[in-house]
Amino acid sequence: MRSSRVPEVHDGVRDATRKRGLPRREAPKSVSVLWALGDPGVNLAVRDAHEHAVVAALGFVERNAAFTRRGAGGVEVIETHGLLAAGFRHRTSRNGDPQLHTHVLVPNVVLGVDGRWGTLDARHLYSHRVAAGYLYQAELRHHLTRTLGVSWTPVERGAAEIAGVPPVVLRAFSTRRIEIEEQLAITGTSSAAAARTAAVSTRRTKREVDTTSLFATWHATASSLGFGPEQLRLVLGHAAPLELTAEHARRVDDHLVGASGLTEKASTFGRVDVIRAIANLA
Repeated sequence: MRSSRVPEVHDGVRDATRKRGLPRREAPKSVSVLWALGDPGVNLAVRDAHEHAVVAALGFVERNAAFTRRGAGGVEVIETHGLLAAGFRHRTSRNGDPQLHTHVLVPNVVLGVDGRWGTLDARHLYSHRVAAGYLYQAELRHHLTRTLGVSWTPVERGAAEIAGVPPVVLRAFSTRRIEIEEQLAITGTSSAAAARTAAVSTRRTKREVDTTSLFATWHATASSLGFGPEQLRLVLGHAAPLELTAEHARRVDDHLVGASGLTEKASTFGRVDVIRAIANLA
């Protein structure tokens, strides 16, 4: 009888090339600002909403993309009992700006429903990455609207900002983005690959920070831009989650199958495309 124990990891370390990393789940800048400037109750509500959204996104991937392969050439795709994953929540960027995000690492090993351990079929993982990111953003918006009553700017590429947080404040707390944009301007490039290169070339070494002084600096910066505690309170308590009724579901369906829906730019679509489109509307 085959053993179903986890394979040994030599020296207690698994080579990074044998891990499958999901995209980090990063809150929009306005959400990180709300977390950084809010009172303890707001801070906790934002953190909990982020954690819930991360779990929802990871659960989506686990239910729909956790497969392994068997047989010669890996021709047989079989289901598994889910993923092994480790999440690491971070609160700041390398520059010390508020940036709530979670890195999720998935070891390249899964337990098949046949009781055997095998490698993760990464094709499914990669095909669900974008939809998982859109789902994270939609879940985050829903929970923050439900708990704090915030409203949102229009959703673009799955994400939106909290309405009422001034762009000048978002910019002030986005120094890493500014550095990358300046580097791209120097090189005269603008592609996604160039942006990744610029991010690496301008990346600072991580350092220890004093949390108390960091929060004090954030509050001082925001206040200097006219976004103090009173302005922050005005952002809260304006909205409630939309109740999902049969009429609302019908309108969503009509949009997805309409001229500006799923087939606007593609002649075919699948389940992942539908999920991403719905999350982009939420």
